[in-house]
Amino acid sequence: MLVNRDKSKIDGLLEILSNESRRKILELLTKKPCYVSEISYTLRMAPKVVLEHLEKLERAGIVKSYEEGRRRYYYIDKTLSINIILTPHRFTINYHEGGEGNINNFTSEINKIFNELNNLGTDPFEKMNKIERTFRAIQREVIERFDRIIDNMIVKLDEMLKDEMDKIITYSLIKGVNTPEKIAHIFNIPYEEIVSRFEKLEKMGLVARVEKNGKTYWKFVWR
Repeated sequence: MLVNRDKSKIDGLLEILSNESRRKILELLTKKPCYVSEISYTLRMAPKVVLEHLEKLERAGIVKSYEEGRRRYYYIDKTLSINIILTPHRFTINYHEGGEGNINNFTSEINKIFNELNNLGTDPFEKMNKIERTFRAIQREVIERFDRIIDNMIVKLDEMLKDEMDKIITYSLIKGVNTPEKIAHIFNIPYEEIVSRFEKLEKMGLVARVEKNGKTYWKFVWR
């Protein structure tokens, strides 16, 4: 059961995330830090509305900001995990910030969990709750490690690439946006410009085409 502090935090986060416009802003910020007029142009929202949403997200601790020149950039500072379990018998919501950082051997931990599943003993509910908590901890640690890999890639790309458009495209590929259509839609950039940049980055050996089910996708080539 959630303590009141956790329940209040979760209620606030769910209220914040229930707004579609704020979800779109957060999705954009997962691609790169952005300033207000950039978000406004990309998502076709009025700057005043964007700023109101950003202020709510900042007060909730979901985003932070920094100044660079005459612009204020907004970015996602930490990992938040909300796990909702809804079954015919249970409804629970678990909230966590950051990763566990203490699971070093996934294979042995998972084997231990499945062994416990086969031997629940006289108190199956407590053991099942423990198993669920362990799985959530493993999931959080995987997410944290995944994000650290992306951070390292971005640092190296910043050293290699100077053009902002090239950075947007490579960052997008790293974060799972793998077609010119999707990138053009998310960032409101002309499709032809995206295709041209892909061809340039392909010649540089940074991206590669992937043909699948008659469609062309792109992937980042890590060197």
